[in-house]
Amino acid sequence: MKKIITLCSLVTIVVFFQSSVKRTKFSGVPPSGLTGATGGYCTNCHGGAALNSGGGSVAVNGLPTGNYVAGQAYNFNLTISHGAANRRRWGFSIKAVNSSGQAVGTFSSTNTNAAPNTDDISELSHNNAVITPDQSSYTYNNLRWVAPATPSAVDQSVTFYYVGNAASGGSGSNGDFIYAGSINNVPLPVTLKDFSAAVSGSTVALNWQTTSEINSDRFEIEKSEDGQFYNKIATVKASSNSTTAKDYSYSDNSPSWFDKPVYYRLKLVDKDNTFKYSKVVTVQLKSGAMAVQNVYPTYINRASEVTAVINSDKAKTLNILLVNASGKALQYVVKTLESGKNTVRFTPPANLMNGTYFIRFSAGSFTQTVSVLVQK
Repeated sequence: MKKIITLCSLVTIVVFFQSSVKRTKFSGVPPSGLTGATGGYCTNCHGGAALNSGGGSVAVNGLPTGNYVAGQAYNFNLTISHGAANRRRWGFSIKAVNSSGQAVGTFSSTNTNAAPNTDDISELSHNNAVITPDQSSYTYNNLRWVAPATPSAVDQSVTFYYVGNAASGGSGSNGDFIYAGSINNVPLPVTLKDFSAAVSGSTVALNWQTTSEINSDRFEIEKSEDGQFYNKIATVKASSNSTTAKDYSYSDNSPSWFDKPVYYRLKLVDKDNTFKYSKVVTVQLKSGAMAVQNVYPTYINRASEVTAVINSDKAKTLNILLVNASGKALQYVVKTLESGKNTVRFTPPANLMNGTYFIRFSAGSFTQTVSVLVQK
């Protein structure tokens, strides 16, 4: 009987020792593959409570939740919270996978308590789980994920899986609570390879190419006369979804200014109305036999007089058309030009609402369009 009692005691000691060794090891670096990316969670090792059952949560702040940008570094933090202020040890793991379930991007950290997992460097985990006094939450700061610089077709969508451990800090694992979360289907919307502008007479040809598109909806072409305030002048439909190169173009046949810079940019809009801007391209058109040299003021009150300075090579009839941002004609004025420099004036209607309007000057084959902003 004494031998049986001794044997049972030995087994108990061995089990306790193994449990303590495992717990000590995992508090240093957790096992990989338990973020939820493959269906496994840390509850495999930390028993006693169901997943997400302790009245808390795990959350990240700083990772992309809409669209991600190829090659961009995202600095983020991860917060583990619990329903009561009785937790003393905190651990975590996070992984990013593409639509094929493969690891994507690169994790790193300057936090001494976080590092790529030694079992799987595609995961970022705690490195010596932080010990605190009794409290209800803890945040791991100075974490980073770098998006793939040259995404493949399966990298067009990324999902982040992460878990947090709100541990009791005791020698066992039954008092620990595991929380899990994810950021699903973060798409790479449009990869713009090039955007350029070229002048041909009084026409500006805009050309651009995409190398990939996910849920892209449209390109809005914006134009500026000062490089600060832009107006939408056209919309081009996008391909929606593509992993091959797509070419687009648009011709602006309505010059705004001659002999000084004019600015263009693209607004790349997704189906969920998230957007980003392209680089800005600049062109300068040369004036010909006729040109509007100046219009002032371009910021006007209602019923303000507008003055235009126009050079003409000969006597002509000038048509002035005021339109709103939708292209609806609001006012039509006719003036007579003489050869040389002309100063013409007109007063817009007093009932204009606040917003952007366009003054279109035309005489024969000549057309020039200048924007003005109406403010009370």
